[in-house]
Amino acid sequence: MARKRTLLLISPTASFFGRNEKHQKFKRECREFQFFDYTWTGFATGLLIVGALTPPSYDVRYIDENIEPVDFDADADLVALTGMTAQADRMYEIAAEFRARGIPVVAGGLHANLLPHEVMRHVDAVCVGEAEAVWPELLHDFEQNRLKPMYRQTRRTDMQTAPRPRYELAHQRYYPSIWVETSRGCPHSCRFCAATIRYRDKLGYKSIDQVIAEVEAVRDRWDSPYVLFSDDNFVVDRHRTRELLTRLKPLGVKWSGQSDVSFYKDPEILDLMHESGCMTMLIGFESVSQATLDGIDERNWKYRALDKYVEATKTIQDHGIGVYGAFSLGLDTDTKDSFEQTSRFIKDNYLAGVQVSCVTPFPGTPLRDDMEAEGRILPDKSWSYYTVFDACFQPRNMTPEELEDGTLGIYRDFYSREFSLAKTRHFKSIYRNLVRKKSERESALATSGRRMV
Repeated sequence: MARKRTLLLISPTASFFGRNEKHQKFKRECREFQFFDYTWTGFATGLLIVGALTPPSYDVRYIDENIEPVDFDADADLVALTGMTAQADRMYEIAAEFRARGIPVVAGGLHANLLPHEVMRHVDAVCVGEAEAVWPELLHDFEQNRLKPMYRQTRRTDMQTAPRPRYELAHQRYYPSIWVETSRGCPHSCRFCAATIRYRDKLGYKSIDQVIAEVEAVRDRWDSPYVLFSDDNFVVDRHRTRELLTRLKPLGVKWSGQSDVSFYKDPEILDLMHESGCMTMLIGFESVSQATLDGIDERNWKYRALDKYVEATKTIQDHGIGVYGAFSLGLDTDTKDSFEQTSRFIKDNYLAGVQVSCVTPFPGTPLRDDMEAEGRILPDKSWSYYTVFDACFQPRNMTPEELEDGTLGIYRDFYSREFSLAKTRHFKSIYRNLVRKKSERESALATSGRRMV
């Protein structure tokens, strides 16, 4: 019987919440923020997909360096790395260690898609595109001892043929939240967003049956899992969303997702979200400034949606779904006043959570092209600073230090005891109202002789 080859799938570590010591000190001291950090910690789903695409003739092992150290003396025939830009420097260090032992190393993921020729200098082969489209060919060439330097996707992946990620490769004990993918792509092309411009030019969807099977697999492996749907925009196809939410209801899972604000206009979807276990939705507001939002995406969608932000937030949260607002600060029209304006919006609308970041000039984005042309990229900031919490460029109306301090100040306001208590009172009022409405509805149905479905 032939010996099994060993494939190591490695996700490198990175500095969450930036490398600024003020940020790290706040993270160490704020227990509520630590809970946010803990909740959104997840595995590298792309590597679990690679594991699913790898035949049984391989012994596949997944290593998350945020949880366990990499054993550079481990037996391995092939090493596969992935990483976002903030992980790139560490990815290169890991590659060098294994290649020094004569073990071939391949790399994919977001940074490899953004700068494939840079990554290619550090590995034996780089994958550009979706794993389903390139991994089988790469593995075939590896077995023939003829790895090519680069593998490029030539056609879009049919998501309905995508394999279920090998969830069993991930540790059971260390992940409070489990990522599940139902679609890929986003209709908004924001100038600073690297994720949506490199993988797909058109949205792709898994079938509802696929998604439900994956959620059931997650539920079987983890006790009471909290599911994070990783879609860039969870509620694009409303008909499909209604069907998916209806199918989720009997599974009894708690979940969160990401979307723009447009779904607030659909009361049926809002009701189904709440009934199916949705706890929060992360919404990319980006800014509360009309000037900043003007031109931020190709269709100027977010600029036109700004006057609906308050109404949308209230409507969504009144249905028992917390809004996590995502804001990107430091664009050219932002000033030091932008921090106070953002904090005021957050507090006035009692957002359930926030993700406030320094806008980051990721390679491959129109934002970086502009900043490179203007000489505003900070040369002393290596890729490990591209955490979205570190300022990697010279803002137009403030210093990089002021940008970092301003975003941290918003977190301090949000996690203050005063606002935490006010927010708790606000949501208690919402939940009491929801309970009252449910009781009234049940009473009305009982009186009429009808049953709730």
